Amino acid sequence: MLSYQHSFHAGNHADVLKHLTLVAVLERLNIKSKPYFFLDTHAGDGVYELSSKQALQNEEAKTGVLKFDLGTQTGEEDDKTTGDLPAFVDSYLNIINKYIVDGQYPGSPVVASALLRKGDNAFAAELHPQAFESLKNNCRRTAIKAQHRDGYEMMNAVLPPTPNRGAVLIDPPYEQSSEYEQVVDAVFRAVKRWPIGIYMIWYPLLSDTREDRKTGEIVNNPKAALSEKMLSQFSGLDVKSVLNIQFCSVKPSAAVGMYGSGMCIINPPWQLENDLKDILAIIQKQLSGDNNQLSKVEWLKTE
Repeated sequence: MLSYQHSFHAGNHADVLKHLTLVAVLERLNIKSKPYFFLDTHAGDGVYELSSKQALQNEEAKTGVLKFDLGTQTGEEDDKTTGDLPAFVDSYLNIINKYIVDGQYPGSPVVASALLRKGDNAFAAELHPQAFESLKNNCRRTAIKAQHRDGYEMMNAVLPPTPNRGAVLIDPPYEQSSEYEQVVDAVFRAVKRWPIGIYMIWYPLLSDTREDRKTGEIVNNPKAALSEKMLSQFSGLDVKSVLNIQFCSVKPSAAVGMYGSGMCIINPPWQLENDLKDILAIIQKQLSGDNNQLSKVEWLKTE
């Protein structure tokens, strides 16, 4: 589908969870000096204006990234990202601060580009023509190579990659119910080609019912529980481990629709579980609307 625009949701709680997890994984890869491969299959525009008409429609950043104490956002000369925070959280805040001060929020490929080293081989795929033009411009001075192509097709074409270590971020819009099974098929194919790769899959958590935009009536949500079904299939992958984090900012209800989101990490780096527990503790403190108890870090498969 080519109608999705992430600018409506830039900087929301799902972005915070996704990008903190992305930074944690890449920082783990950066521990070793050996180069690695990175692919973002659904890269979007790369950078989003928080003052755009789309972003202001629901002002989702106000219940997401803008709830963090960013320091530079308040006009202070020195940021507040140092202290007792884990190093990778510090890295995330320092990356986004450079954009927040200009009223922007960076997307996944731009966040990743800030952590790449010389020799790392990184790509960002985007199929939407307008989004790709923005992506190409926003990645022009980064280590990310923007590609105007379908992310799944590209993943199939380049795996196994060179270098033979690294990670793939899969972050589709899930506009259609069929996209969940599409992710499952793509991941199973990818693992067969590159069984040692790290795969990060973002997914939404949706309420059982939703409010019909035209009639205002409460109706069943046809995509409810599809993320949970997708996750259950990942436990059947021929890999050693599958780790999952989900953050629920509010309780499920027809009024909110997407009440949370998660990141499933296949072949997680060593000690990533500790990083995810840190992430959950921080965002529950900073972002949670009603201290939802559905948030968790769990192993879906382990040795």
